[in-house]
Amino acid sequence: MSLELLAIARGVLLLDPNELLAPTRSPINYLRTSHDLARRIAVGEDLPKDTLASAVQGDAAYETLTALLSSLLVEVPGRRRSPRWFSSHFYPFVGELVHYDAVERRGCPSIERYVFRDGGGWAYHVLRSDPDDIRRSETREGLAVLVGDSGGPLGRVAAALQTHDLASPTEFTDQSEADSEPRDAQSPWPELLRSGVHFIVTRTQVPRAKRIESLMHWVPYCLARHQLQLARRSLNKADALIMVDATREANTLRRRSQESLEKFRWDIATALTERAAQHHSVALDEGDIEQAERWAKFSQPNANITKSPRAFFSETLAAVGALNSTSGRRHFTFKPPMLEALVAALLAPGEEVEFYRFCHRLYVELGLVIDDRTARTAALTTDIDAGVFAINAEAFKARLASAGLLTHYSDATSIIHGEPK
Repeated sequence: MSLELLAIARGVLLLDPNELLAPTRSPINYLRTSHDLARRIAVGEDLPKDTLASAVQGDAAYETLTALLSSLLVEVPGRRRSPRWFSSHFYPFVGELVHYDAVERRGCPSIERYVFRDGGGWAYHVLRSDPDDIRRSETREGLAVLVGDSGGPLGRVAAALQTHDLASPTEFTDQSEADSEPRDAQSPWPELLRSGVHFIVTRTQVPRAKRIESLMHWVPYCLARHQLQLARRSLNKADALIMVDATREANTLRRRSQESLEKFRWDIATALTERAAQHHSVALDEGDIEQAERWAKFSQPNANITKSPRAFFSETLAAVGALNSTSGRRHFTFKPPMLEALVAALLAPGEEVEFYRFCHRLYVELGLVIDDRTARTAALTTDIDAGVFAINAEAFKARLASAGLLTHYSDATSIIHGEPK
């Protein structure tokens, strides 16, 4: 979804820079490019000789391009087979590498949603609907830098290859983005997305590639948590508390974290089946038997309608490193890239905060429980020993320090900063 967000932002920028994150423009228009030639080269697919000859001169140049472009492909955790070109996307290190989705239709590339699922459209809508005009303007400027042309060697290569794409860039009117609903009243995550993206893109002392990487993790994390929040609100349940295990050994905290993940997945499924049951009841009242029968199938426990949304939640968190793995017995954690994105999204550029204050913010703002102090506040130490959380806090500290995000001082104070040192 971050790839889609960046593709939309670049497409708007290319069509009309003044419209980037414009709050009143609805629906939005943007250019969609495929980068189909470069993606085909990256995965080693056969290309027509005339197409290849017009773009690349000589076998040596082709081999060099293949090695370069294949190293730029986004890695998908858990993927077992080498994907086709249309299931492969470039990591947007520079603006010229940003591209939209595409698929092969009757042997020719076609620019359309195939892997993308409109999460990026929702994120773009949330950002452009930011009620804070100053923050939205600063986010716009920071985002424009990230998706604009770099003018560097890699950017020039990408731009040159794009001129040989079989699918020409097309202007697109995005109705689904216009129909998105941030739903700020039901969830804190649209606002957390806005503030986090703002802090990330305005962190100008951090390299461009690192800011891009943080966006690639923060945006999907916010959408997955937003999904869970809406499901629990629909079920009249309290906001989720997530126990994050930072240790290397199995313990009671990890077991509770595993149990919570399964419970949250079923919350999403139950919310969907209950909503389907409501539609079933309305259809019956209106005498629409055909619709009533349709909704009756969807309202059954573990109905097919619930499988994809339930998987989206856990697979998204696993992909960004907020779960320990993509399969098997899973629990909540933070792998280094996700941890860096988390800190970058919560701390303003140049801001520093003491370790336990940061843990308290994670608890209050994101519903995350890591250390013994917040565990006591959340009344979790009645059945899990506080010492387990204290050990977890030290492990979390070590992860932050290894990422260059935490500094120990001689007075035993530990300070967290958004810029690695």
